[in-house]
Amino acid sequence: MFLAAIRLEIRVKDCHAVRVKRRRIRAILEKLHKHFNVSVAEVDRREHPSESVLAAAAVAETRREARELLGRVADALAVHPRAELLGHVLIEV
Repeated sequence: MFLAAIRLEIRVKDCHAVRVKRRRIRAILEKLHKHFNVSVAEVDRREHPSESVLAAAAVAETRREARELLGRVADALAVHPRAELLGHVLIEV
């Protein structure tokens, strides 16, 4: 069993208020969790009006499966219409 996590730095598009950003982040988190069955949360830059840092974690039977799953999460976030992926870092535990 392998555990991997990914740190995703994003910019929420067309968002200049923290309240609006929180609503959009919540929707993004729910979609990622529902579609990929990963644990996901906002972990940094909560008070910034347009930027955020998300983290997703996955458990899989092999290291390759965990890496591929989190890679698909990053790819999905990269093409999300309301978010711009600024960078990501994969962490294996």
